[in-house]
Amino acid sequence: MRAFKGLRVIDFTRALSGPMAAQMLALLDADVIKVEPPGEGDQLRGVLSSPEMAAQRLSPAFLTGNLRKRSLALDLKSEIGREAAGRLVSGADVVIENFVPGTAKKLGIDYETVRSANPDVIYCSISGYGQTGPRAPEKAYDSAIQADSGMMSLTGFPETGPTRIGFMLVDVTTGVSAAYAIAAALYRRAMTGKGQFLDVAMYDTALQLMCCQGADYLVRGHLPPLMGNESPMTQPTAGTFETSDGMILLATLTSDQQEGALKALGLAELLEDPRFSSELARHKHLEEGRELIRPVLQSRSTEEWLKILKAHGVPVQAVRDLGQALSDPQLDHRGLLVEAGKLDDTSDPVTLLGAPFVANEDGPYQKAEPPFQVGQHSREVLEELGFSASEITKCLETAP
Repeated sequence: MRAFKGLRVIDFTRALSGPMAAQMLALLDADVIKVEPPGEGDQLRGVLSSPEMAAQRLSPAFLTGNLRKRSLALDLKSEIGREAAGRLVSGADVVIENFVPGTAKKLGIDYETVRSANPDVIYCSISGYGQTGPRAPEKAYDSAIQADSGMMSLTGFPETGPTRIGFMLVDVTTGVSAAYAIAAALYRRAMTGKGQFLDVAMYDTALQLMCCQGADYLVRGHLPPLMGNESPMTQPTAGTFETSDGMILLATLTSDQQEGALKALGLAELLEDPRFSSELARHKHLEEGRELIRPVLQSRSTEEWLKILKAHGVPVQAVRDLGQALSDPQLDHRGLLVEAGKLDDTSDPVTLLGAPFVANEDGPYQKAEPPFQVGQHSREVLEELGFSASEITKCLETAP
């Protein structure tokens, strides 16, 4: 039996952080009902996509953040929509929302209101800066949090300045943080019988992601400089280098690995040179060492160097593109790629990314469809809530 079988989760979230949290629960068999605005649905349905898929409200980003959910289209500002939302949350184990703080209260689905009808509910609010404090009302998106948290100040080249990370790192990790908090709250409820309110902030998550650099600043006041693709190890054998047909990254952390890299490169004689005979000496003569290493690495292909360096126990990998990474045969053994059904009757089945862990028993689903249409499951969910045929018709009429 998967961990969350029998749990009902009401997902009022949109964009990516909240949907990702709910999906982590859905892939372990929670019944997740995703509440979407009628018509357009979740805003993520129309972004990061082709114009054709956006017009169909089928963005790949939406699909991969909403696996195994049922979509219920509700106008939360209408009387019948509010009644349906009230019935949903009163029978829920978990409620997740990521509105701007204060919005859930206006819609009548805030924690205090929900708790009055459902005392042992686990209620998770996800926002940019949390539910309290002077910045709580501010809206937030991944890129804005990257800038505001100092994350961009750690990424980029000295010559060109800070740069944004090219994917939604803060959104996804905030979702994972929320799923972890919810799992912990469910365990606590099993032990105590008590529900809990959870306040998860993107800003907090971004800072926690930089825990090593953050600790360095908090302890000794050090602000790391922009280093581009160089390694913070400040060793000649650590960093990114060109080969004859691409790039590799050497991650030599220990002195043994650094010495092994020099031997693999045919530069063992440097270990007799006082400038490179110790880790401290190599640190002091960093650029001199790299000037000697660069032409050697440029003399062979990436594949050749990977074989040579790995044979010497040196941590090294090619700098690959996303397509190469997603085609790696290692994924056949990991279960990360999920069979997710067809977009329509004429298309081939799509493959999406699922949960990033493997369990020996009852692990995450490897076949799981997202709700392809807004409100795809509205009628069946409303029937489960006990609405009459006429009430269901009235509720569905709120959709364009």
